[in-house]
Amino acid sequence: MNQPLRICLIHATGPLSQAFQDLGCEVLALSPPEAGVFDMPAELRRHGFEPDILFQREQLGPRLLLAGLEHIPAVRIFWAIDPHLNAFWHAPYARLFDLILSTQRRWMPQLGSCGAGRVRHLPWHAPNGPFAPFGQRQRLAGFVGRLGPTRPGRTWLTELMSELLPQGFTLEDNLDFPAMLDFYRHTKAVPNESITGEVNFRLFEAAGCGCVVLAQDLGQEQAELFEPGREMLVCSDALELAENLALLAKSPRLAEALGRAAWERAQAEHLPQARARTILKEAAEAPRQGATAQNSRLWLSLSLAGLGEAGRLPGDEAAVADQLASLPITPDTAHLVLTAQLRLAHALGRQDEVTALLDRLDVQPEALPPLNAGHGLGLALTCSMILLGLGRANAFAADPARALRFARRAGVSLPEPLPSAGPEPVALLLAWAKLLDDAGIPTRGGFAFDVEQHLPACAAECLHCALHLQPGHEDALRASTQGLARFPGAEALRLGLLSDLSLRLRNDWRVSFELGLVNLQAFRRLPGLEELRLAGHLAANLGETDAFTQALALADASGRLRRALAGQG
Repeated sequence: MNQPLRICLIHATGPLSQAFQDLGCEVLALSPPEAGVFDMPAELRRHGFEPDILFQREQLGPRLLLAGLEHIPAVRIFWAIDPHLNAFWHAPYARLFDLILSTQRRWMPQLGSCGAGRVRHLPWHAPNGPFAPFGQRQRLAGFVGRLGPTRPGRTWLTELMSELLPQGFTLEDNLDFPAMLDFYRHTKAVPNESITGEVNFRLFEAAGCGCVVLAQDLGQEQAELFEPGREMLVCSDALELAENLALLAKSPRLAEALGRAAWERAQAEHLPQARARTILKEAAEAPRQGATAQNSRLWLSLSLAGLGEAGRLPGDEAAVADQLASLPITPDTAHLVLTAQLRLAHALGRQDEVTALLDRLDVQPEALPPLNAGHGLGLALTCSMILLGLGRANAFAADPARALRFARRAGVSLPEPLPSAGPEPVALLLAWAKLLDDAGIPTRGGFAFDVEQHLPACAAECLHCALHLQPGHEDALRASTQGLARFPGAEALRLGLLSDLSLRLRNDWRVSFELGLVNLQAFRRLPGLEELRLAGHLAANLGETDAFTQALALADASGRLRRALAGQG
């Protein structure tokens, strides 16, 4: 008789653990309470358990990093639950595992950016329960989620729902998981909003309870999970949300058909059992390419350094900095290690260490691979930003000429002639932002960037620094708004930037036009329509009504926006 597959689950108790047991696996489910580095081999010895698969699900909250994975012969798997908030430290941590699973398809390239070989998409799962007919559901619409100043989009969404359904919308912000599911089973429609345009838990939880999810337009990744128009309704802006709500209110049979279709899709494809089967299949095909005795210390140290730079390290930051300094430098890892050393030493205010590293990199350029591609860009940017005197409240003396030297080694170009004292910091930041954007360097999702403390690592952070140094800089504002336009969930940030730009370019109807559209995307219906009407007036004053009309038609294929502006919707 074949022995059952033995699987050790870290922070994957509950439905997923039960699903593996239902599939015949022998399961050891662990939930270590502490944050920080955890000795995994010692824990397995304590339980007398030798797994075929070691599976860590990212824990939301305290960060637990597993040590000693190189001594575990099992297939090692990490499930990144919130890569949109943590990929900046997940990327090196991923190198410790044979297989990386990501709830977000869009963030898979960043998870693999340090060389993780096998990254696969595994969305979250839906709850398993019976379908409640809509005749038993007392509320038309409801939302469960926390509000606050850090989540303005969610506040605007719920305010609009209350405006549209003064008697039919309920907001709850402090329910435990069973109470939340009970709430959904008594609710017909659930609007959804995500922090950074990610496909979130709420989609699966509400759809799995048979609700009609009124979802933001997150594109193909979301549409592959639940079909728009059949299993959910996509609302690209405040006007479409209002239109869909009106449709559900006057068509109860359609509303129930949509909710039932969502529940059936969840039952067929998105239950924990389906996820467990996928995990077992991927584990069977995963090559052994995770932690080894030669590299495990490197990747664990780099993971801790990323958390340390963000101020989220559960442990001794100075000890991590010392560990980084003791790592061997090889051509394959030099850029990553030196960048981490510089950033963490800078964050800790270790000026002598930063100075020594910069001097070494400045006088021995031939000792490193080129700085004009891949992780070399990150190292050159780090050096350049330190030498501009950024972060740490300007604790490090600025040297613009040396900052430019590192930038040019990475391929940054600036118009000549330059000032004799070196480039202006804002000009160099703008040039860096363009280079990083052109190179496709991703944003650091979830990294709480503080211009007074941190060094920029991507185009958006360079532009943020430029606006801090020179508030209202038109080129920086434009570049920031254009960059953020590519990312769903960034509407609140774009609103602030466009508002600033519109105050400085009061007669530019195109800025007001964009501001109006973004207001609507952020579910601010009245401000959006007011701004679009202002754009129309500005265009008329400039004799550009035809251009405004054309832009409006391109942005409004459905015609609902033009009807609303005409007072018909």
